[in-house]
Amino acid sequence: MRLIEGLAARRRYYGRPLPTLPDILLIDIPRTYAGSSLALGRYYPIILETLAELGEFETFLCAERDQLIPPNLLDHRPSSLQAHDIIFARYAPASPDWPWLLLCRWPSAYVAMVPDPAEDFARGAYTIEAFAHATEMDEAEQRLLAALGPHEARHVRSVTAGPVGNA
Repeated sequence: MRLIEGLAARRRYYGRPLPTLPDILLIDIPRTYAGSSLALGRYYPIILETLAELGEFETFLCAERDQLIPPNLLDHRPSSLQAHDIIFARYAPASPDWPWLLLCRWPSAYVAMVPDPAEDFARGAYTIEAFAHATEMDEAEQRLLAALGPHEARHVRSVTAGPVGNA
């Protein structure tokens, strides 16, 4: 069995809004395997920082396997991209039936404040949420800014990426 033909058959590529941010490959997990631990109950985001990682991940998806495994090849790999500010990156869907994504890139000082960073931050630096509508993402971003407070909010940069297309 190959993940690319089953578990990851439906996926979309979201291109990076800045060279210093990652691309995202979003997998729409089949209903059989979907659950509350996934974004919107069905989406599994893959954070891709380089073209080499995209190739490595595609090879991972195409590999023959005896059993189904999670597509978590890159989940715990440390981020190689650096940021001094908190970055909120908004990724627009390539088609209307796919969600908006809000990726937050957190500097290491903020990651260090969390009791279990490996559990709470993808690749030791990112949080990511999916939203059915842009207005929901706007509201979530406003809640994050309010939670940070005025001093930290001055260190937030917000960028938006437009749709790229299919994987």
